[in-house]
Amino acid sequence: MDKATNRTAGRAVAAALMLGTALATGGILWPAGAQAQTAAQDALHDFNISAQRLGDALPAFGRQAGIQVSAHGDVVREAMTAGVSGRLSVTAALDRLLAGTGLAHRQDAGGVVIFETGDTAAGTTTLDPLMVQGARSADAFAGAADRAGSLTVTREDLERRNPATLKDVFAGEATVSVGGGQPVAQKIYVQGIEETNLAVTIDGARQNNKVFHHNATTLIDPALLKAVRVDPGVAPADAGPGALGGAIVYETADAADLLDPGEMAGGYVSTSWDSNGNTFTKGGSVYGRTTDGFEGLAFFKQADGDDYEAGNGREVSGTGAGLQSILLKGAWESTDGHRFELSGEQVQDDSVRPFRANIGRLTNRPADNRLYDLRRRNLVATYEDTTREGMWNPRVVLGWNETDLGVPSPDDTVVYSHGETTSLSGRIENRMFFTPEDSVTAGVDFYDDEASYKDISSDMSETATNVGVYAQARLQPIDPLRLSFGLRGDQQWFEGVNGTEIDHAGLSGNASVAWDVRDDLTLKAGYSNVFGGVALAENFVMNSGWDYSGGIKPVRSNNVTLGAEYRLDGFTFGAGVFRSRFEDARNESWRDGPAGNLDFETEGYVLSAAYNWGPGFARISYTDTRLTIEGKPGDSDIGLYLGSPVGQLIAAEIAHRFETTGLLVGATVEAGFENDDLVSEGYETLEAYQSLNLYAEYTPDIVRGLTLRGEVNNVFDQAYADRTTYGQEFSNVDPIYEPGRSFLIKATMAF
Repeated sequence: MDKATNRTAGRAVAAALMLGTALATGGILWPAGAQAQTAAQDALHDFNISAQRLGDALPAFGRQAGIQVSAHGDVVREAMTAGVSGRLSVTAALDRLLAGTGLAHRQDAGGVVIFETGDTAAGTTTLDPLMVQGARSADAFAGAADRAGSLTVTREDLERRNPATLKDVFAGEATVSVGGGQPVAQKIYVQGIEETNLAVTIDGARQNNKVFHHNATTLIDPALLKAVRVDPGVAPADAGPGALGGAIVYETADAADLLDPGEMAGGYVSTSWDSNGNTFTKGGSVYGRTTDGFEGLAFFKQADGDDYEAGNGREVSGTGAGLQSILLKGAWESTDGHRFELSGEQVQDDSVRPFRANIGRLTNRPADNRLYDLRRRNLVATYEDTTREGMWNPRVVLGWNETDLGVPSPDDTVVYSHGETTSLSGRIENRMFFTPEDSVTAGVDFYDDEASYKDISSDMSETATNVGVYAQARLQPIDPLRLSFGLRGDQQWFEGVNGTEIDHAGLSGNASVAWDVRDDLTLKAGYSNVFGGVALAENFVMNSGWDYSGGIKPVRSNNVTLGAEYRLDGFTFGAGVFRSRFEDARNESWRDGPAGNLDFETEGYVLSAAYNWGPGFARISYTDTRLTIEGKPGDSDIGLYLGSPVGQLIAAEIAHRFETTGLLVGATVEAGFENDDLVSEGYETLEAYQSLNLYAEYTPDIVRGLTLRGEVNNVFDQAYADRTTYGQEFSNVDPIYEPGRSFLIKATMAF
């Protein structure tokens, strides 16, 4: 078959399978009744809500409980709660959350209703309740065994950390490392594994962002986000294809996430200034909803600044801010839970960067800069039944994304080299809830990806089409034991730059267990064996002369995780070990050919401790991660799209909110230990470093809607590069150093 016929056939198979699943599940209707509602109230969930305004606490409660909470804005707006923490039933947790407020709760067909005890008669409330959205934005499987090892960054975490880059998003989390001092060059590594080996989604749409090894893989503005979930190592079958080393799930904000209880419309404007680089950021958003289920949101942000200075006082050339981001969202949700949503977002960095954007300079070559125009777009249409009860809870996602990079040609003429990756993807699935804790998700998904490169003399591309069928069961056979296991099968059609076609098919399986040995002790484990097919080559490495006659083997991974968590009087202690082995990972080379298959492995352990005292918390995590490629210590060059020599890292965060004064104070710490793993291979030792960041945020009562924030970042003015920043082990590379000490002030006015 020719290229067009091949891709058309793949799409036809995808459409047929998706239609077949829809027809097969369409006849199964099992509406949930009072028994399911009662079971939902009795199920145990992990709660961690600090003392705060009740109106702010209820959305977080709904997300953590996986239910919908309703209340009238006038009832909850001025009430305060002492918070709730621990593994409790919804009923017991609500009793603690509402203690001392004069409010009560009752079960309703749509979830839970909060009301004033004096305003009820015959079990009804005299005020029309307004939905405090919690369940829709919650993870439907938050308590499942496959989530026991997940790392979740909530909207509350994001608001507290005020992230400017992805590095800030994961502040205080040692499991996830983000290298590179500026967004355009930042890459994410999870347990040492580079993000192209994970199933990455934004609002449910699969991402295909691999363009140029000197750039970020997934450029995203944290200001767009409401939550991020990371599944390290082992991911469920419904995470999507290519979950070789886990998954990253990004969710952008909805109108309901930004509106207070009782509000139907709102917005905010925000501006900040950072002393290091004289960086000004401005942005804002408007959002609203109607009583008949419509909602909408529009967001814009622009950051502009000069090059920043590293801790050694030297200006880091090509690091000036130049990020622009836009998000538009619209949705309609019926009273019985049918939700249709359309979202579109774009992030663009159009600035002068180092000739190799992820390297400060090569000491044996001129330190030139050039313009990089990097843009990522994401369009997603979603339908979902949000009731999450009974046997019929369909979800349909159709997404398209594009990452586009243009740079001048090597001789700096006006002729541009241009790389572009695109992905059309979709899924149809049905989530069958036998009880709130017992479910099976089954569906089909597909992607149609293309990576292309053009310059004055070349125009070439690789394509890959994949159809997958999957099922994931999440069960709790007895109260202390949670099980999750799944299977997926994938068929991939790959086509090289010269028209060579290579087809592969494979099965993937996963299993996770979480056992609550006692109320205060949980043991957990996970295993997955994952088929990944053939990854598309990096655009800027493609060669029209490649010979595919030797074939390209499909990549496959094996992942194992073991862990334990102990809880005592507000303290939580965790420990875990992990190992991920990849066979036949593609490592193509412009000169050496399109295959270059090799094996690599990451392994290590994680220790963590946390304490929650209601209005505040402290937590610390430590990881020791080792990367080997073909049996030898792996470096950041061969490991560009594989992994990074992470070594030993410590990350910590502490925060406290003074509710009576409206003041929040906190700090984050990052430290890397010296790493000499690569010395035996003739490379440099990776130096130790540490960085402390402080922040304070004030919300004065006398000016409603105003929030003032101040930060001192890299307090001790350390000159360092994050451990996963490229090239530190090479004697001829000056890596991109992180910003030195900086002072940031920010003002936000909500209306």
